[in-house]
Amino acid sequence: MAKRLYFWLLAAALAAALWPARARGGQPLETETARIVRPRRLELEAGFEHQSSGDGIETAVPLAMAYGISGRLEVLVEPVPFTAIHDRGARSVTGIGDVEITLTSLAIRESGARPAIALAGEAKLPTAKNRRIGSGKADFTLYVIGSKRFGRWDTHLNAGYGFIGAPSGIPVNNVWVVASAAEFHWNERWTLVGEVFGNTAALAEGGDSGTGESQVTPEIGGAETVGALGMRYLESPTVTYTAGLSYDSNGAFLLHPGITLAW
Repeated sequence: MAKRLYFWLLAAALAAALWPARARGGQPLETETARIVRPRRLELEAGFEHQSSGDGIETAVPLAMAYGISGRLEVLVEPVPFTAIHDRGARSVTGIGDVEITLTSLAIRESGARPAIALAGEAKLPTAKNRRIGSGKADFTLYVIGSKRFGRWDTHLNAGYGFIGAPSGIPVNNVWVVASAAEFHWNERWTLVGEVFGNTAALAEGGDSGTGESQVTPEIGGAETVGALGMRYLESPTVTYTAGLSYDSNGAFLLHPGITLAW
């Protein structure tokens, strides 16, 4: 089933090459935006994530495909075809990651001093086969998203609540999610970005071994805060290069170069 899913996801990515559109360049931000894809447009993002911390090294190849269903509705599919985890003192694991599907609806259009407001629902499908890559359970998160332009600045605020699936034998909490981001359009080609985001603890008290995360399923972790800086370079109307560097409250650095393509 997972092989068929990724076949069709990759086929959709190739189909994007035949669709006339303009690169959106959402990478490297994790913060959601109320600026949805234009109607009947399909866009593709591909990235590479390399995270290092005192616990080890993790790499992943995330993809994202967004389609504008209408002027107020967008669907975003985010598979992770490859993940590798190399923790100290543990056997290395590789495999596919989970798939996230997000449906975003623009509720209020931006006008004058009023920001754009969108509502979103994100479902995480447990396609990862290894418990050290994914929890094996589905999650669902609801978001309220606000976006507002101030001259060269574009700002975004998110507030969300996540319902976390509980793996057998692991106590979990539902989580609150908050995020804020700013984009500075330096000129027609360069954009500088920054964000801060975080969540409350998904792992319930007594469910860890003093490390802040489940030893069986590291995806179920404690409270976390992340700060990130990055840039985008518009090579052409169809190609945008991106790069980002983040640091979290657990002492992990993450480097995320990427490319956004649209035709």
